Amino acid sequence: MVDTAARVGTPEGYPLPDPARDVRDDIMEASGAPELYDKIWFHKTSTAVIDADRCVGCGACIAACPSKSIGIGADGLPTLVRMCTGCSACWDYCPMAGMRVEKLNEQDEANPIGEPMQTVSARAVERPDGAQDGGAVTTLLATLMERGVIDAVIQTQKLDAFVGTPVLAMTPEQVRTGAGSVYHQSETLAILNEKAPAGVERIAFVGTPCQISGLRAIQRFPWERRETLAHKVTLAIGLFCTRSFDPKKLIPMIAGEGVNLGQVGKIDIREGKLIAATTEGEALMEKPVKDFHDASLRGCDECADFAALGADMVIGNIGSEPRTSTVMLRTDAGMDAWVKAAGAFDEAPIDDLSAVERLALRNLDRAKKNLERSYDPKGPLWISYTEHQEIHQGTEREPVGSPPFRSHHYTVAC
Repeated sequence: MVDTAARVGTPEGYPLPDPARDVRDDIMEASGAPELYDKIWFHKTSTAVIDADRCVGCGACIAACPSKSIGIGADGLPTLVRMCTGCSACWDYCPMAGMRVEKLNEQDEANPIGEPMQTVSARAVERPDGAQDGGAVTTLLATLMERGVIDAVIQTQKLDAFVGTPVLAMTPEQVRTGAGSVYHQSETLAILNEKAPAGVERIAFVGTPCQISGLRAIQRFPWERRETLAHKVTLAIGLFCTRSFDPKKLIPMIAGEGVNLGQVGKIDIREGKLIAATTEGEALMEKPVKDFHDASLRGCDECADFAALGADMVIGNIGSEPRTSTVMLRTDAGMDAWVKAAGAFDEAPIDDLSAVERLALRNLDRAKKNLERSYDPKGPLWISYTEHQEIHQGTEREPVGSPPFRSHHYTVAC
């Protein structure tokens, strides 16, 4: 049993040691001015998510930080870049920490893809170079920009087949440069904490379901007197997603299959297979995606949202013929955007969504098995640090201490 009397701010009788304890706790203990145990500084989010190997790379913590104290570290994970103010935003907006995403999205277990207003199969009339499937996302965004509907796009652009980087695309040409999928999260939401260039008032955001959830949470629960690009996002486009990968782990695994990495132009996941192909589409390797589970982000196993329930529209390759895209229109904003891009696609209605539903249900079942907390769409939206610690203690996903570089600003300042 832990001596709780020696632990600052610990609820009376609470037996668990806190791996987030640091020099600030020592100072408060010495001064006799403890703080609440559930007051969140970045190092608590770090111990519970980032260094517990649960981070999904969405970038919500970076986007939500009102002091812009969080950036990307040398290890590619969120890290303090200046002193934390202890505001708790990184915890509250993290889909792996303080936010119950199924509650945010009002997810229905019996219908995990929601009720789209319309679903179509689409192929771009002028398919962009490098586009995946029907080229729907890139063509839609470039068309909307050319027609004056949006001013900019936040998207992930490929640096290579394995690694992406978030960008704010300002021209149709820049949008088209981002054609093609990359299964690397790249903290795309971080762009929301940038300053909007002059004239940018209507932004489209493209992201995975966890990124869409982070965006919607920031939009619904904004900080007073604080502006981010989130309030300028007028169109949110989600992507069907079962998991993302850590390039540092995926690259050597694919090389281990005898693939010449220099020839790999793109990675795709289709019908349960992970495919490494040349830029021209010639398959270099095709193996069950489950064989690469060790390279996927562990946090993805906890995600129940396959079909981006919070998006205005969601696009992917499930449910359509090869070289076409499935487009599910969810909101009036999504319908309006699709109408304003008329003529850019050959399209046909989709009446049978059973393939999408099966994959969404499989994703939901996986999440329920891997979530240590209860999956509860009707439960409280927010989860406290104490509750998280109690739920995860003794599991493979319990909070762990962070390396000094993750939050060294505490030590320096104190």
